[in-house]
Amino acid sequence: MHHASHLDQRMNIVTVVWPIFVEQLLRMSIMTIDVLMLSQYSDDAVAAVGLTGNFILFVIFMHMIVSTGAAILIGQHLGAQQAAQGQAYAEAGLALSFLMSITVGALFFFGSTHLVALYNLEPMVEKFAFEYTFITGTFSIGMGISILLATVLRAYGYSKSPMVIQVMSGLLNVAGNYVALFGPFGLPVTGVAGVAVATVLSQVFAALACVCVLKKYRLPFSVRSAFRYNKKNLVDILRLGLPNAGEGLSYNFAQITIMFFVAQLGTAALVATAIAQTIARFIFVFSLSLGIGSQIISSYLVGQNRIQELKLSIHRHWIIGVMVSVAVSLLFIVAREPLASIFSQDPEAQKLIGLLLIMWLFLEPGRAVNLIVISSLKGAGDVMFPVKVGIICMWGIGVLFAYVIGIHWSFGVLGIWFAVGLDEWVRGTIMILRWQSEKWVGKSRLS
Repeated sequence: MHHASHLDQRMNIVTVVWPIFVEQLLRMSIMTIDVLMLSQYSDDAVAAVGLTGNFILFVIFMHMIVSTGAAILIGQHLGAQQAAQGQAYAEAGLALSFLMSITVGALFFFGSTHLVALYNLEPMVEKFAFEYTFITGTFSIGMGISILLATVLRAYGYSKSPMVIQVMSGLLNVAGNYVALFGPFGLPVTGVAGVAVATVLSQVFAALACVCVLKKYRLPFSVRSAFRYNKKNLVDILRLGLPNAGEGLSYNFAQITIMFFVAQLGTAALVATAIAQTIARFIFVFSLSLGIGSQIISSYLVGQNRIQELKLSIHRHWIIGVMVSVAVSLLFIVAREPLASIFSQDPEAQKLIGLLLIMWLFLEPGRAVNLIVISSLKGAGDVMFPVKVGIICMWGIGVLFAYVIGIHWSFGVLGIWFAVGLDEWVRGTIMILRWQSEKWVGKSRLS
């Protein structure tokens, strides 16, 4: 019981969220530094890496199948004070994570050429896109294991350690990029391939660091027993994780389709979108963190059956998320001209970036609602509803109207992102109604 009261103290939204926020902020910053460093190297490289960002997201979603399923189950069992069950799910998660890394690696090892060819890019952009996708996709094992172990640490209420690890891994990545792009001390310039290798090495470092931290806190978790897993536990994790990833993947494919529409509008539109999306990450990073935190708290409180308390606190969270997202969007709108000029020298791209930042004021608050409320529903065990609604809205509103407004009615890049905003708002409204209806009560996975 003593351990449980400690856990209760750690399960406080502020204690849980701020390290997640810092960690996500660092992740975003590192991606941004990547883009900035590459823009000093070549514009083709920026377009290539911006485009492959979607493939990398795909890899992250594959790994999150395992980590989200595991997180919900670990949280609900720890909340209900069934520690041994919680541990069993953490270990099964690690075993699954290895399997997933091998599968994803094989997919990119054999499929990268074909994936990149779909975009019929200019030869130089294509070469860069292939190098980056092939290396980061094939060797994503470091990413997979570190995502899972960070999830386990957070489920046990230690969200500071993943944050510190992320800082160190990020600094390593930036140092590696510097060596790859600028070849100091007479080292060869390895360009985009070198940047990809730096990314992979920093992920492997993060995974090893997580293992060390687990040992340090003496968490009931052993890498060896992970491979003596119980099949039922694997199935439980996948049962929650797969639909969740189904939605993530659907979102990802929808984004890839939308980027395909953007690519039809020329390189300036592609560059502007890649840059505006890089900046947008800083708008939704808070809601994303609040969403991850809400999911942890949601699964824990459901395990303890504290329903009314949970209902009110999540309601508060999404309102805060919307307010922050509006405030940050306004800040970026005010600073849009200097911001655009940091990332691009092309006046046409600069103008587009500025306009897209104004569009984010409409899109981002809707996204905030989804990030927070959907995560909370899933934490409570209500996975299928948000997944179904998500898939219908993304394609039926987002992709369809992106084509109609952006391409068919020629409103261009702004029309495309207006459609995406419409999708976020319709979905967000449905999710709030679902949360208020309390239909998620009683969907938890506790025996």
